[in-house]
Amino acid sequence: MNEILGARIRFLRESKGLTQEQVAEKMNCTRQKYARIEKGLIDISYASIVTISEILEVQVEDITSLVNNINQKQLICRRNGDCIREDKFAYIMEMIDTFYAHRKLYNSVRQVNVE
Repeated sequence: MNEILGARIRFLRESKGLTQEQVAEKMNCTRQKYARIEKGLIDISYASIVTISEILEVQVEDITSLVNNINQKQLICRRNGDCIREDKFAYIMEMIDTFYAHRKLYNSVRQVNVE
């Protein structure tokens, strides 16, 4: 789950032409901590996702959504013919991880709103 969010954040950061140091500085954290977020080595809070989305000037959904990845996977399958079974299995597992990530984010938002 964290790996998916981290990979998405990294993709968005690189597409904006920013370095890890630049984003970490704006987040008031070390580059090492930010790198661990991108690698999925630490849990990321909803507040951190909001902060990162503001720094990268994207919507939170751009980080938490896999719509672009789903479209890319469908195009790859169409270009190369039928997807092999391993690709389908990996794709399904990625979707499950994404749903789990969304549920975890939803629960963390609910806890913040309750407090």
